[in-house]
Amino acid sequence: MNHIWELMKITFQTFAFMVTDLRYILIMALVFIFVYRQYAKILQYEQGFFSLKRINPLMETVTSLVYGIGGGMLATMLFILLGVSISDAGVAYLWLAAILLMLINQRFLCFAYAGSLVSLMALITGFPQIHVATLMALVAILHLVESLLILVNGYHNASPMFFKHKSGKVVGGFALRKFWPMPTIALVAVVMLSSGMDLQSVPMPDWWPIFQPGLEVPESHVMLHILFPLVVALGYSDFVQTELPKTKARRSAGMLLVYSLVLLSLAVLANAYSWLAILPVTFAPLGHELVIYMGRRREKENSPIFLGEEGVMVLAVYPNSPAEQMGLEVGDVIRSINGVETEDLKALADQMSPWVIDPVFVVENQFRLPAERRISFKGKVPPLGIVPAPHPEQGAYVRFKDGFLKSLWNKWRVKGK
Repeated sequence: MNHIWELMKITFQTFAFMVTDLRYILIMALVFIFVYRQYAKILQYEQGFFSLKRINPLMETVTSLVYGIGGGMLATMLFILLGVSISDAGVAYLWLAAILLMLINQRFLCFAYAGSLVSLMALITGFPQIHVATLMALVAILHLVESLLILVNGYHNASPMFFKHKSGKVVGGFALRKFWPMPTIALVAVVMLSSGMDLQSVPMPDWWPIFQPGLEVPESHVMLHILFPLVVALGYSDFVQTELPKTKARRSAGMLLVYSLVLLSLAVLANAYSWLAILPVTFAPLGHELVIYMGRRREKENSPIFLGEEGVMVLAVYPNSPAEQMGLEVGDVIRSINGVETEDLKALADQMSPWVIDPVFVVENQFRLPAERRISFKGKVPPLGIVPAPHPEQGAYVRFKDGFLKSLWNKWRVKGK
């Protein structure tokens, strides 16, 4: 038990070093700025499309950092428990492969694909010299932490969007986009001369580490694992049209958790039997694609639910608006105002023109009980403060861009015809 407390003490000392060392402060600042810019882009989109200033990029980034710190502590525990050493994982090659894959398509900016590519190259050519099982364990742990962050935070402040459905209709939905700066502590295995130096160290059990580093230890030398501060950023991006953002995020988190546990199990197996290394290497991208495919198939097979065909459905609520004060929620369908039926958005505008005082709304919501409720507001509307679900003939909607290399390829194909 004393060893555990001593290990925790050293770990917290390393965290303290991270927040006081200028190098890590600068790295953390760069990651913080990167995440802030992502949330600023979300705000810019919402202002441009809906004139909606719904989020504060600085507060979103600070909140994400708090969640990221929690995720970093969990990752640290798993790195130490399993003995995952980044010196064996080829992290530099991992980042390089991820950046190259991102140029093809942004969704490939994921260590599942990059780790598999680097590992496959190492297995076939012998370069780079990495421990494949350790690299796959690193990928699995990061995805495990990501799944838990998605579970607790992935659906907060989902961005309303208009999409073009396969039926040709424009429907409402949400973009779930989260970015978490994550300070963590990894291990680095080193071989040192046994000189009798008095190092701050903690003896570990005989079974540790599970992932043995591929280092030769000459006579009169010892192998040590050093705690190494590390700053990473995790991200989550998804779209939903057929269910609430919270439901979508939790389903995605569950599938990603299963994926990461299977990948981690295969990495442990490959660590014990090196000839099985191809199993986690092939499962990493294929399993990740399966998770994405299952999510997309559900979106395709189920019908969109955010439609403006009957009544006026609330897709989003403006902060500090009458709609927020009276308790209108996502999925509420406004059926009537002051007893007058509201058939569509035009009828809603007519009933509130030029304004109404102390209105009483009757709304229905299929996602909550009771489904129908009466809500009132003391004051004058408009402005009401909602983003309504789009009418099927809505002209404007979101279009998605290809990656840089894919765009060049498509342009070249067009010119070649």
